[in-house]
Amino acid sequence: MRFVRVDDIFEIVQNLKPAEIKETQKTRRVIKEGGRALLYSGSNGTKVYVVRTDRICPGDFKVVLQPKGRKEFAPTHVRLFFDLYLKRISDEKHAKIVFLAFERINHGEDINKVLGDVRGVTFSMELDPSDVSVFYGSLLMAEQDWNYGSLGCKESKLDPPREFLMRFIRWIAQSDYGDIDKIITTAVRNRPAPKRYGTPLFELWRS
Repeated sequence: MRFVRVDDIFEIVQNLKPAEIKETQKTRRVIKEGGRALLYSGSNGTKVYVVRTDRICPGDFKVVLQPKGRKEFAPTHVRLFFDLYLKRISDEKHAKIVFLAFERINHGEDINKVLGDVRGVTFSMELDPSDVSVFYGSLLMAEQDWNYGSLGCKESKLDPPREFLMRFIRWIAQSDYGDIDKIITTAVRNRPAPKRYGTPLFELWRS
């Protein structure tokens, strides 16, 4: 099955081998991670995987990046935020294309079409190419929808739950130079971005 829209990841992960879990009355820990699937090969050779972990909720997964010739790692929301901030301060005009790519995916557009539009957008400062950032970012959006949505075990005050991540992305898109410290601090403390960032960028940048 192709990962075309955010919700598609749910069926992909459910078809992976579950993780091995040890549960007691007090703890629940992962003994062995479940199956993995390669979902995307980036423009710079970075491979993007999903790995079933069942760590937070049953059926939960993590995102894994494996840069060409380097050790794999699991990117965090903070990595995505810092990468988007670098893109923005290095080329605000082209960064808008990337920020709008997230809005397009958030509103249900075909992820493969969106990736085609950002694949050639490059920046003098960035952690990952635009297509890799947008792709794994969309997986992080799906992860929030899984854990905090109807299929998960957590509750969110936002609908859909991925709106929590989208508000931070919009905050970065509208931030001033130096705001990244405040943004990252808010994120790592698991606090929501201000409500004013609930307005889609389409509406803000239309005029």
